[in-house]
Amino acid sequence: MEVVKAKAATAGGGSSSLPKSGAISKGYNFASTWEQNAPLTDQQQAAIAALSHAFAERPFPVKLSREHVYGQDDGLSISNKHSTVEESGAIEAVLVNTNQFYKWFTDLEAAMKSETEEKYQHYYLTSLTERIQTCDSILHQLMEKQRLIEFAEALRSKLNYFDELENVATNFHSPNMNVANGNFLPLLKRLDECIAYVESNPQYAESSVYLVKFRQLQSRALGMIRSHVLSVLKNTSSQEEGDQQQ
Repeated sequence: MEVVKAKAATAGGGSSSLPKSGAISKGYNFASTWEQNAPLTDQQQAAIAALSHAFAERPFPVKLSREHVYGQDDGLSISNKHSTVEESGAIEAVLVNTNQFYKWFTDLEAAMKSETEEKYQHYYLTSLTERIQTCDSILHQLMEKQRLIEFAEALRSKLNYFDELENVATNFHSPNMNVANGNFLPLLKRLDECIAYVESNPQYAESSVYLVKFRQLQSRALGMIRSHVLSVLKNTSSQEEGDQQQ
């Protein structure tokens, strides 16, 4: 039986791809067919086993450094040719039977699968870390957006008092507005609230200007009330005089 030689890529060697699942079964079928077509006699197998054990137990020459030897396993000796490893990055494995070929191929497949899985794990870990950082950034932006919305609403509630100046002025200058109008008292109450707020917050820009304008509208409203009271008193007095004359 001839010695089968195969080269396995070293760990950390070139970027070899993971063998396809069908490669193993093809290797098994090839080896089985090979042994069936070229069977060995018991005597030949015994001779091969004896030679294998003899070479496995043979001591190394003194001039060879044992640092170049990686190990032996069931007649499978793997030696490192220093110059060849540096040039090709490969280890030459001597396989003497089918079982050793299967074991070598299984170990090679497991090593390549482990290396590939490690690369994918690193890739997915990096991607997951980036996704988490992106989500954290989005959450931070949402919190900042909510804070700005609350700030804008608080600012708008304060500016409403200043914005009421135009609304109150338009209503008071309307020809249909008088003391008997149903909107007069609510409008007067809102005017008093605006004056109180502006007076208590003099730190706002142009608050003094708005206060003067609100005071003018208040004076106008009080004038309308005075005129209405005088008109009512005058009408009442006229009615009493008419009743007395009768």
